[in-house]
Amino acid sequence: MTNRLCDAVGWATPRIAAASILLAASAAPQAVLAADDTFNPFGFDLEGSLGEGKHSRYVAPLTNPIFNETPYITTEARAFYFYHRLPDEFVTNGGDVNLVALQLRLAITDRLGFIATKDGYADFQFDDVLEDESGFANVTVGFKYAIISQPEDDTLLTAGLRYEIPINDLETGGIELQGDGDGFINPFLTGATTFGDFGVQASLGANMALDTKEDTSIIHYSLHGNYELFPDFFPLLELNGFTPINDGERLTGALGNLDGVDVLNFGSDDRSTTVTVGGGFRYRFDDNIQLGLGAETPITDKDDSIFDYRLYFDVVLSM
Repeated sequence: MTNRLCDAVGWATPRIAAASILLAASAAPQAVLAADDTFNPFGFDLEGSLGEGKHSRYVAPLTNPIFNETPYITTEARAFYFYHRLPDEFVTNGGDVNLVALQLRLAITDRLGFIATKDGYADFQFDDVLEDESGFANVTVGFKYAIISQPEDDTLLTAGLRYEIPINDLETGGIELQGDGDGFINPFLTGATTFGDFGVQASLGANMALDTKEDTSIIHYSLHGNYELFPDFFPLLELNGFTPINDGERLTGALGNLDGVDVLNFGSDDRSTTVTVGGGFRYRFDDNIQLGLGAETPITDKDDSIFDYRLYFDVVLSM
């Protein structure tokens, strides 16, 4: 296990460093524009929910990065990496997944934002049965709108809609790891509020397959809590759930209960609910840079799931 973790860290380190350098370079013009807070290209309010006279306590969620969307309207780039361990009970008798991705968000007004929250490159190393595979994850884009925004107590309620574009670039042993359908529509609600030094966030959504024979539709839900233990240091605890609401017909029989959880979708005809718990911390270097580190594991049965545990690292650069 230690060797696998070391290999995963070694695999990801140069990619994380490169992504961080590129993101830092893209943020560099911010220093030049610091003296002019009215910089609004195309009339966009790039500060969104944040900035003077607006919300001030933005702590982004860490686990379930595909679906657990922040309610804040932000302009930011979030580079993240996770190491994912497949359980030994899985059909491949275990294995490892490394994924590097970049999420982008653009505030159009203080209430309306564009989001691109799923992409990236995944590398699968299976211990048995299936051949190793690597390729690009599906791409998801959409918009979100803050229905309620109360900066005085850092309370928001935001509704959003995303479309997952099928790339179909991941396949092994005749199994499409992301499906071969027409993608997904993902309506969601997400909200946050604070109680002194304690902040909470919750989200609920449905990832609905447009081709119900090829892919499985699910409901996803998340709960996030953070506490400012020291200035700008936030330990956090998160709970995530994924429940099927319409099974696919692509994998049946002995493979029909395989659960791809969030990143993958096998189109299984007998998928079960997966609930995970995660923890970690965020540190805000300033109003524009956050770093996150944490881990996540299921609290439900791992027998037909691809999920043993995950380790997360991310950097958030925001306006």
